[in-house]
Amino acid sequence: RLPGFGELFRNLSYQEIGAAAMLSRAQAGVCRGRILFSLPGSPNACRLAMETLIIPELGHVVREVSR
Repeated sequence: RLPGFGELFRNLSYQEIGAAAMLSRAQAGVCRGRILFSLPGSPNACRLAMETLIIPELGHVVREVSR
């Protein structure tokens, strides 16, 4: 598990939608050398996760998993 992903996502989401962010089950992890992201169903929430968390850090995550 990469618990920081869900924590950061809920924090960012809280800034946009308020307390309803606590209901998010967004999470990330690594399984068999593959990085997995489970995103919320809302298109806006997916955009937030991709643009703010996943794309900017993807290179770093890949390097860490490849070690």
